[in-house]
Amino acid sequence: MSLELGEGEYAAIVGESGIGKSTLLNIIAGLEPADEGSVRVGEADLAAMDDDARTLLRREQFGFVFQAFHVLPHLTVAQNVGLPLLLRGRPQAEIDAKAGELLASVGLAGREASPPRELSGGELQRVAIARALVGDPRLVLADEPTGNLDPEHARGVLALLREQVKGRGAAGILVTHSEIAAAGCDRRYRLTARGLSPIA
Repeated sequence: MSLELGEGEYAAIVGESGIGKSTLLNIIAGLEPADEGSVRVGEADLAAMDDDARTLLRREQFGFVFQAFHVLPHLTVAQNVGLPLLLRGRPQAEIDAKAGELLASVGLAGREASPPRELSGGELQRVAIARALVGDPRLVLADEPTGNLDPEHARGVLALLREQVKGRGAAGILVTHSEIAAAGCDRRYRLTARGLSPIA
């Protein structure tokens, strides 16, 4: 398979459950090694980097959105969003300002101090999107981000994710089993046991 994305491009990879979509994302993120070939982010070849360098690259240049939200229940909404910047050692004032900006952009202004238990599933996924984007990543990887949402909330989250990724000049990859979810992407590919092929 071969896939190349530039800034502002948003691609979908569609495939049945168990075909390897999440594994492919893990390889792209440098969490699992590829059997052959290469994954490059800019000039960086992930296979040529050690674990520490790959971890730093993910922290600085990647954003992740998962099906299960992975919002930490003991942190406020703003603290969850600001966590990637905290891990980078950014000043607290910068973290607070950036988290507030991102929460406003996903329609959650005023919810900064709320605990996650007070939010709906759709709102929690908006928090996850804000967290993925708070560090201005070059690449956003979304793994079945609407799998736990009802159709109405799923449509809203998908539109928001696309708008935010493209509007911020990142590249984005959405993996999903749903052709409907993939419809809003710039390019669509089908993953099968034979590899990756474009969907017309």
